[in-house]
Order: sequence, then structure tokens, then C-alpha cells
Amino acid sequence: MRKLVVIADDITGGNATGVLLTKQGWKVLTVPDHRVSITGPLERHDAVVWNAATRLLPAEEAGLRVRRMAEQVIPHDDRPLLAKRIDSTLRGSVGMETEAVLQVMPPETIAAVVPAFPQSGRLTREGELLVHGVPVHQTEAGRDPFTPVKTSRVVDWIQSQTSLPVGLLETGKYTLAKDMRVALERLIALGYKLIVCDAESDEDIEKLAEAWAGLNLPVLPVDPGPFTAAYAAAKNAEGKRILLVSGSLAETARKQLDYLEQSLPVGMLTVNVNRLTDNAHDYTAEVAHRLKELTERFQVVGLRTDGVPANRCDGHTVSESVARLVVNLIHRYPFDGLYLSGGEVAFTTLRAMEVRGLQLMGEVLPLCVMAKLVGGPFQGMHIITKGGSVGDDAAILTSVKALLRQC
Repeated sequence: MRKLVVIADDITGGNATGVLLTKQGWKVLTVPDHRVSITGPLERHDAVVWNAATRLLPAEEAGLRVRRMAEQVIPHDDRPLLAKRIDSTLRGSVGMETEAVLQVMPPETIAAVVPAFPQSGRLTREGELLVHGVPVHQTEAGRDPFTPVKTSRVVDWIQSQTSLPVGLLETGKYTLAKDMRVALERLIALGYKLIVCDAESDEDIEKLAEAWAGLNLPVLPVDPGPFTAAYAAAKNAEGKRILLVSGSLAETARKQLDYLEQSLPVGMLTVNVNRLTDNAHDYTAEVAHRLKELTERFQVVGLRTDGVPANRCDGHTVSESVARLVVNLIHRYPFDGLYLSGGEVAFTTLRAMEVRGLQLMGEVLPLCVMAKLVGGPFQGMHIITKGGSVGDDAAILTSVKALLRQC
């Protein structure tokens, strides 16, 4: 896991960001005083939220303090990700502090400014920040006695605080992360160093995180917390491999698999269970060869058993055969996580893997659980088990993304 340092504008907001990270399974420490070194804490934690306490400082002083803090992070041996936490109503020297951090990062770095916090009623639409539907400058933030926000137009407000060019991505125009990435590349090519991104929901933020993580350049997340958490998770998912095994014949599972393949690049194989039981050795070798090719191209590769009816064997025999195949594959290839669907297939596979127990970590969805394997040769591997007829069309997609973030 690549570590993360969040430079926060105040302690309460910083803690809120830290909690979002802990919900993803990160070990997080908040350091309240900007004068305290974070070298030791960062060695013992996945993320450190470092309070700059700049909310009430004059803009130049705030920028200088944040820059000095960033200068201590950049040369760190672990090359942690760096993020700038800002107020959810844009109070404080957002532009100046962002520019200060960019000054010490690689010159190609782009600041991804995502002011939204949907669960707190903060969202951005067409470049305007709304708080429970009210333009932010018409709320208490606009009447703040020390740092009043004078406009709800995010680009205009930040541009008034920085000499760097600020652009806008109207996220609502794009459905897929890859289309957002193309739009971001256009804005970057036009020379924008800070790009404000609309977001009206957690789903928007997740798509933005995937789009930004897919860019081949350093990114500085600038937000009240949700985007930083999503971006850090997306970056840590890079290079990981997930094996998905669906042993369910339920129509629900079939729809979920189809939805997954439409929504995410997946290398999927349909297993002929009759060949798996009749000529197991040769067919296993064939599947293993095809899977090797897929693991070189996709982060997520899968086996589904719903394509060819098992007309020559019973369900138990099929499950045992699938279990042997899965164990063969995970011995051959390095997978970071495993998804198992279908109760009998999950049981026989875990038994074939010599698993002694499951350390339960939490519920991804109702009747869909993440755990770590205890005992056996695959000790510590992350796994998700789900009933085949459980969840909506996006249930497997949600599960796979959770594994990529966690394992």
C-alpha cells in the first residue's frame, strides 16, 4: 500500500477526512500540530492527516506554512501520496495553499479540485458549490466574520486566490471514467494547473477518482475528503490482480456478470463444466494458458460457469471440479484477492485451499462479506463471498472494486 499524507486546513475537517480513510481499512493518525515531524508516525501508519491550522491565517502566511509542510513530505523514502484538505464551504486560502503545494511537487503535477461532500449536502453543479441546495455564498459561509466566501462559482473564487490557471470539468456530461479522462487530458493540454470538477454524488466522485488515477502524471487531490479517499484507493488498486469465480446459475448472478463486463475491463472465461469433469487435466491446462494471457491484460479476470449446462454430472461434482481448478490457478499466478459466488462453490473452494478460518472484515453489501483467509498456503489473502441471487445488477462490480481498494 502506498502511504498518504493529507495536509489539512483545520483539525476537525482533517479528522473527517481521516475517518473516511479508516472506513476503507487504512490505519490513520492525525497530527494536530504542524511543527511536529510526521516521519515516525508515517512509518507506523498507512496515512497521516497533518493539521496546518491555516484557516484564519493571512493568505501568504498560510501558503508559506503549507509549502514548508509539503517540502517535508516530498523527499520521504516511501514516496507517499500527498493531498490538500480544504474546507467544504471553500473558506480559507484555498487557491494560495494549493499553489504552494504545487510549487514543491513535480512540475507536471495537476491539482484535482473536487469541493463536493455529498453526504454532508455539499455538491457542485455547473461549477457552482451548493450547500443543501443553496449557493454557498448565501449560507453562513458567506457571512463568516473572518473568511467570508464571496461567490459560489468555484473557479472564480479559487482563481481570485492564485496566479495559476484554473479550469472546469462539468462531470455531468460524462457517464464513463474513460470519457472523463479524455476530457481531463484536453483541459491539461490547454494549460490548466488546477481543474475544478463537478460532483453531485459519491458515484460521481468515484468515477472522477478512476479518471484521475488513470492519468499518467502526478495529481494533487484538493477537496474536503471524499475525493482524496477515493483517489488514494484507486491509486493503491493499480497493479493488483483479482480472480473472480462465479459458481451460481441464478439469473441474478448472470445479470450481475453481464453488468460487470459492460462496466469494467474484465478478462472473463466461461468454463465448460462438462470438460472440467470429463477431461480435467487437459482442460485445466487449457484454461490456465488462457488465463495467463488475460492476467497480462486485465486487473480482474474471472471464471463463470453459467454458459454451458452441466448435463453429465451433479452439482457437487461440478463444485469440486471448479474448486480444484481455482486452487490450480492461484498456485500458478499471483492474485491479491478472490471473489467467490455461489455457496457450494465457495465452500468447496475454501476447503480445497486448506483454509482454517475467515477473519471477517465487514459487509460490502447485504449478504456479501469481505474477509481475510486464516490458515493454509494462502493465509492473509482478501476474499469476498456472496450469494448468487443477492444484490442488484451492480453487486459484483461493487464487490470487485471493494477488493481492489482493500487487498
